[in-house]
Amino acid sequence: MSPLLVVIVTFGLIFVVTATLGQGFMITRETVSGPLVKAHSQLNVMLFISTFIVLPALLIGLAAVLPFDNQVKMAIIVLAMCGGAPFVPWIVSLAKGNLGYSVSATTLLLIATLIILPLAVPPLERALNTGAKISVWHVAWPLLVFMLVPLLVGILIRARYPSLMMAIAPWLGPLSITFLAVHICLFIGYSWSSFLSIAGYGQMAFTLAFPLGGMLIGYLLSPPYLLSPTPAGDAHRGSKIVSAVVVAQQNTGAVICCAIFPFGAYLVAGDMMLLGAIVTIVVVTMVMAELGARFEKAHGLAPAAPQVTPVAATAAAPPAPAATASQPPSTKSGPGAATPAHG
Repeated sequence: MSPLLVVIVTFGLIFVVTATLGQGFMITRETVSGPLVKAHSQLNVMLFISTFIVLPALLIGLAAVLPFDNQVKMAIIVLAMCGGAPFVPWIVSLAKGNLGYSVSATTLLLIATLIILPLAVPPLERALNTGAKISVWHVAWPLLVFMLVPLLVGILIRARYPSLMMAIAPWLGPLSITFLAVHICLFIGYSWSSFLSIAGYGQMAFTLAFPLGGMLIGYLLSPPYLLSPTPAGDAHRGSKIVSAVVVAQQNTGAVICCAIFPFGAYLVAGDMMLLGAIVTIVVVTMVMAELGARFEKAHGLAPAAPQVTPVAATAAAPPAPAATASQPPSTKSGPGAATPAHG
């Protein structure tokens, strides 16, 4: 492995560990079994169906019939099966959605991703004849080492050493975002010419299917099942915002683990994975920021103060109460929550 590739991998893994540690800081018993989870039991089921069945069936089905390169198909399979993104609560806060429930939904989907991703990716790669030689263990062990362990450490620190959590949390967001940006730029730049020679600009455009299809599916399959836009005063608006963001947004940490380890020999696949992840973050963030601006205008609210980077503040903030139609969810619901959630 070249020295540059070692640096690229190191930057990516630091992001994965710090972002997942921040997610661990968010998790309490109430996060996975509290009133917010029980109050959205039907939506919880629909989120699992949308994230791991409907959206993958659409995207992988399109990949199977379109004349994409095999490495592009490898990436689409991975992107379609990763849920529970660390950026979700921060993006939901931009749209004035139900911030408290977004933490619970993200946690549940993250746990499901750690189980489903290793089991689903190898047979799907074989089904599409991509040529990827991977096993369940090839996908599972990086998730266990670089995601499950930091997640458990974060939960332990929050439960046993809250003062330590408060000291660490403010640094996680800036650190995570910096290392993610450097990793993506270096990784894509490292093999950009190969990527263009195999994939080309037409197949790159397919990355827009992830945010656009995900938000549409998440919105339509979240109760109440309405085809028309939910008005700013609707009591269900907050949870539908969560559904749209959660279903659309891939877990960037899981994507990077797959790009580095089981698919490390397929640089074009890694490029496509990272490109799809960053396009989704940008598109979903822009759409939700616009929805948040319209919500503020509809309710005559002053624009919210600029928020810090998306990982550490969420890490420090426990789930907020469910948002009401007339009052946007607070981002100051717990110790150290002076800054909002960080992805």
